[in-house]
Amino acid sequence: MIQNSLIAGTDPLDAIDEFQAIVDDIPSIVFRTPMSSDNGGPETAFISNDVERSLGYPRATINNLEDWWYGNVHPDDINIANDQFSRWQQADFKGLLRRQYRFKHKTEGYLWVEDLIRKHSSSTHHADQFVGTITVIEDLVKTREQLRQLSYILPGVLYQLRFVSRSDISFPLISAHSKKLFDISPSELTDSAEAFFDKVHPDDREPLIESLEDASNKLTPWQFEFRVMVEQKVVWVSGRAVPDKQVEDNLIWNGLFIDNTDKKSLELELKRTNDELKRAQKVGRVGHWQANLKSRELIRSTMVRELLGLEKTDSNTSIERFNSLVHPDDLEDVKSLERLTPDNNKLQIQHRMQHADGHYIWVEEFAELQDDGYTLIGTFRDITEQKTLELELLKKSSTDRMTGIYNRGYFTEQVDKELSRAKRNGRPLSLIILDIDHFKNCNDSYGHPFG
Repeated sequence: MIQNSLIAGTDPLDAIDEFQAIVDDIPSIVFRTPMSSDNGGPETAFISNDVERSLGYPRATINNLEDWWYGNVHPDDINIANDQFSRWQQADFKGLLRRQYRFKHKTEGYLWVEDLIRKHSSSTHHADQFVGTITVIEDLVKTREQLRQLSYILPGVLYQLRFVSRSDISFPLISAHSKKLFDISPSELTDSAEAFFDKVHPDDREPLIESLEDASNKLTPWQFEFRVMVEQKVVWVSGRAVPDKQVEDNLIWNGLFIDNTDKKSLELELKRTNDELKRAQKVGRVGHWQANLKSRELIRSTMVRELLGLEKTDSNTSIERFNSLVHPDDLEDVKSLERLTPDNNKLQIQHRMQHADGHYIWVEEFAELQDDGYTLIGTFRDITEQKTLELELLKKSSTDRMTGIYNRGYFTEQVDKELSRAKRNGRPLSLIILDIDHFKNCNDSYGHPFG
């Protein structure tokens, strides 16, 4: 701005005043200071007027930034702040240094502040410089403390995760429950998440980091389920977080870790039970279905489709589609399932159904009407082999050996069956008796085979 003012013919002093006014409007203390070659302690080159508004010190009273800083940082925080500076120095001052500590206000005691410092190579100064800001974050720290206290009540682990790269991950804020869930104290994770990833199951470690990288690139909410090893026990953890873009493109994830072990154990047990059920159904050639009598929707299990030779892509799941495969002589029995009532809510039937290749199979269904009055749940079992053998035995036991005509026992059984069918379906039933005169003469003259 000052150089531009010279080109435009503006008074440089006016430009400096304008620059000072802009800096003073920034709600943080802005400073610039040359780097010291011996101990990193710079002499003040510039500091904004906000130092008086924020911390109570008139700018004119600060002759040396290093002396002023060391003289007012809280004794309990100074070593931590120096350690952070040393690590930044060892990294050749790359990126942005961010520190939070308590600083003495001139009249109000210690306040929490955050400084952001960057190394700057100036084209107009011979020496490299530090430039940065100091911001009072007392309200933020109070809010953070309230959240920390709240975290003792809430289940799970509240956290902030800073993701710079896969080799630079840390938890600036994590609730005390991290000790219970991960057996790691919050202080162990402030500067590095290495202790956290050491606890993650080896098979889940790389997928977990990849999921964070993917969510970071897309800036989308993150969710991942993984295992951690705590005292040689496997603990399932569900992690959720939302991204918050920070200074220098660093990402802060605000999220929650929850112990998901009990739920996961139930899921795995349910999956195991379902797998066993599927195997048992396959061996026993048993399927299941659910029908909605209102919507006419029919949901069939995979085994039902396999027994009927239907493709998995056969998406027609209506009751009518199912009934179209029923043998015409058995259709009324199948439709009787739809007439079940709360007082008479169960029925077992046997009938024939057409396989996809055209032949018929015998099936046995057991259905039960649910309490809502319109949902049917049932089983579907292939009994073709059993039924074929049964019919052969029935034929031998129900026919006359000499004539091959059904005997009296079969007649009585069929009458009882048809009476039950008529009653169930609400249909009338008729009985026809034929008497052929002089039929005995036919048998006597030509023999029983002819008769």
